[in-house]
Amino acid sequence: MSRLVVGFLLLVVFLSEPQLAEAHLLSNVRYVNVHIGSDSGDCQNPSAPCKSIQYAINQSSSGDIIKVSSGTYYRQAALDICSSNLGYPAVVCIINKSLQLIGGYPSGNWSHRNPALYPTVIDGEQQYRGVWVRSAGVTMEGFTIRKGLAQGQPSGNDAQTFAFGGGMLADFSAVALRDMRFENNVAAGGGQSNPYGGTAAGAALAIRHAVGIVLLEHLVFFQNWSKGGSGTVRGGYAMGAGLFTLRSKVRAAGLELYQNAADAGSTSGNGMYNNETADAFGAITVMGYADAEFYHIIARHNRVRGGDAAVHAGGGFGGAIMAEGLPGVDTDGDGQDESVILKISGCELTDNLSEGANGANGGYGAGGAISTIHSTVIMGHCKILRNRAQGGNGSNQGPAGGGGVHLHNIFYGTPTAYIGNSLIAYNIADAGSGNIVGGGGGGVWLQGIAASLVHNTIANNCLDNSLLGSAIIVLSYGVLTGPKPAYLNYNIIANHPQTCDPFSGALFVHDNNTAQLNRNLFFNNKANTFTLNNGVIHGLGTSVYANPNFVGGPQAEHAFRLAAGSGAIDQAIGSSVQLDIDTRPRLNTPDIGAYEYIKSYFLPVVNR
Repeated sequence: MSRLVVGFLLLVVFLSEPQLAEAHLLSNVRYVNVHIGSDSGDCQNPSAPCKSIQYAINQSSSGDIIKVSSGTYYRQAALDICSSNLGYPAVVCIINKSLQLIGGYPSGNWSHRNPALYPTVIDGEQQYRGVWVRSAGVTMEGFTIRKGLAQGQPSGNDAQTFAFGGGMLADFSAVALRDMRFENNVAAGGGQSNPYGGTAAGAALAIRHAVGIVLLEHLVFFQNWSKGGSGTVRGGYAMGAGLFTLRSKVRAAGLELYQNAADAGSTSGNGMYNNETADAFGAITVMGYADAEFYHIIARHNRVRGGDAAVHAGGGFGGAIMAEGLPGVDTDGDGQDESVILKISGCELTDNLSEGANGANGGYGAGGAISTIHSTVIMGHCKILRNRAQGGNGSNQGPAGGGGVHLHNIFYGTPTAYIGNSLIAYNIADAGSGNIVGGGGGGVWLQGIAASLVHNTIANNCLDNSLLGSAIIVLSYGVLTGPKPAYLNYNIIANHPQTCDPFSGALFVHDNNTAQLNRNLFFNNKANTFTLNNGVIHGLGTSVYANPNFVGGPQAEHAFRLAAGSGAIDQAIGSSVQLDIDTRPRLNTPDIGAYEYIKSYFLPVVNR
């Protein structure tokens, strides 16, 4: 597992939802139409537009607006300034100027735009990067970027063998994107002749060292692929098949990620180089330094898989979202440490997979939906359902941790976590075949991080027969900073029977850790709690043992509301939380769990 990939990549209350700022600069407007345009002049006559986006960019000055009609735009070799200035081709290249690009106009009509009806497509033809922005600024709206490719070389240094941003790469730039679609883009690491394979990151979109706050609104990521290089000893990392950010502040709203995949590089070698294996990270990957805020995120059927190796197989971390930081550590001497703060308000993370690879020592499957390392996490109003953490096969099994959520801190600082008003259900942690190594946390894994879980419904999660803690596991194994407590207030922990929890209990506390409980409801678990190696649970006497009386539709997303007679109603005594998972008011004495009783469902949703 990586201590921090950034080390070798270097070349609670939520804010209101972000809205991208409109440009108010004194600007020239330039026009591009692939159907009727001609690459001549300055592109400022709407009746005589230019033909190529890059030609218009080359004529532009900072502050200009470029309006682009519907159609498909390919690389024009003679116009490509990225090849000559940066050494790698791109369909669209912006260097040292700030521009606004707007797509979605019907041919011949510059007063009305609708990207859904009039798609404007930047196509890399599976040969070229779609868009490259360097030391510049860009606002883009209404484009589809597809079939872009970033390809690392077979040998050379990291800058040559690593691959970032097949669809779009922004370095040292100000970035604002709205109403964009990224599909079928690839980042493929090289380094086949090197000891370790090249990293692949941000197959769709990679943003590094951003200037100011990156603003992202209504972006769709579909079937993008990050593929690590093979290497002779160890494969390369693969991460952020949808979005990868490095040392950047990000505010994003309305992101959707479907069927994106990250596959770390496999190798015929040992699989271990510099004490690191070939790991794969989530469809969204955030790496320090970072302050990242995500609002209303949907991620479905995304997958990450570590790289196969003869001995040390790679792990998969965070099928949907992965964050890694180094709190208190400044890796490049700029006075800024590598802390990560990840905030998520409103998410649906369903049917994602984090998978360890195969080798003599199987790879770790961690966080079917979310995995964080050395990161502070604040998360609320989320539905985390049917995700899977799957360990790899080997002589020694690949362990699995956190079928839904995997949060851990081993080496650095004292980050904290808060999960509130969320549904964590039907997630699975399943170790690979081989000699038993361990793992657990069918719903939530907490390792070495002080965490507060407040008003959640954690139900129907599952383990295989070698793992522990079908709902929640709290442990500090291998943690250099010592045990960290977990605080569980007003949660429902239910429906973890013998078939999904063969060995331990729904809440498992291990190796000198403590869990402090207050007014949690337990129901229909094989065992409610289990401790081992001096694990301690305080506050069990405040627990409620009653039927939550769940109701709802056949879909798990709606199956955990409360019916009349629920033992959770009016039992969250002392809670000051004002809204439930659907942002509906909690009335009088709140109810335990993520949902307030149905009486409140007829009230209007409160904007957050």
